[in-house]
Amino acid sequence: MIRRFFKAVSRLAAVIAIGVASITSHANDDVIPVEKFQPAIIVQFAPEKPNGWELERPMAAYGMNLFAANVPAYNGKGKLISSWTPQQGRVFEQPTVIIVHGGHGISPANVDVAVWLRKELKANILILDSYWSRGKSENWLAWTEYGANMRVLDLIAAARFTQSQGADPKKTFVIGGSQGGWTVLRAFSNHNLSSEVKSLLVGGASLYPNCYVKESIFGRSPSGTTDKQFAPPLGNYVAPVIAFTGTNDSATPLSQCNVEKVFKGVEKWTNFEGATHSWDSPSGGIGRPGVDGSCSNALNKYNQFPVCRNNKYTEIMRSDILAFVERHISKVQ
Repeated sequence: MIRRFFKAVSRLAAVIAIGVASITSHANDDVIPVEKFQPAIIVQFAPEKPNGWELERPMAAYGMNLFAANVPAYNGKGKLISSWTPQQGRVFEQPTVIIVHGGHGISPANVDVAVWLRKELKANILILDSYWSRGKSENWLAWTEYGANMRVLDLIAAARFTQSQGADPKKTFVIGGSQGGWTVLRAFSNHNLSSEVKSLLVGGASLYPNCYVKESIFGRSPSGTTDKQFAPPLGNYVAPVIAFTGTNDSATPLSQCNVEKVFKGVEKWTNFEGATHSWDSPSGGIGRPGVDGSCSNALNKYNQFPVCRNNKYTEIMRSDILAFVERHISKVQ
């Protein structure tokens, strides 16, 4: 009887072990291959006026450090360019926010968000570049080796850097718009690097993101790509995420997206009625009130989609982001 009992226990333990291994294997099926998504770093300085934008003058005016090659790449081969502006003497105590850009590279919108965060949260700010250091100015095609998987590796590298500079990972967040928003969604999806992501970042805010989901029912791959790793899975988030989209966004339309999978799992999803892409664009200038209703067209040569400022939606979104950061910081204090 005792022998039968131990045999039964052994069989049960084996079944449990197989089940755990199966679950673990399934969780790790989504792999970001590091070698494939670490294009060579070949440039160590920022362009003087990217796309004709004046960035250095307003950054200096608002007390922000200029761009420099300072973030060791994920694979340790070279340094990414960033603007790192810590709160002197209070780095660990204050929240840290990493800002990741869209497909056009770093723009006035990224600097404007940085100015706002420094004012409202007294936060340490890192604006991260992923293109200049690799000899590129844009990734308008999106679904390439410079897409979400590469950007996640860069984000991890940036979070490692901020921690090395004294920032508290339990108070470190990421905000990104467009392809930067896609980066946020991808970073917190369940993949082989999730453990490190969770150890370095509390959560993130995803603004008007690309959200094509390859395994969804929505047809062929974007831009004709057949590589799943260029349009990687999104969802099954391992940390808190809030997301914002617009119903009139023709740059990253929800029609491309498996909404049930991508947005229903976030902490909060707001879909603004009538909003275009980048409704928070700094139409009044960096650090200044936006000109409500002001519209322009994107620089993207493949899709010159409209960008229209909406002050109401910008205010709602920013209030939600502040509440998100403060809520999750309070949980660790």
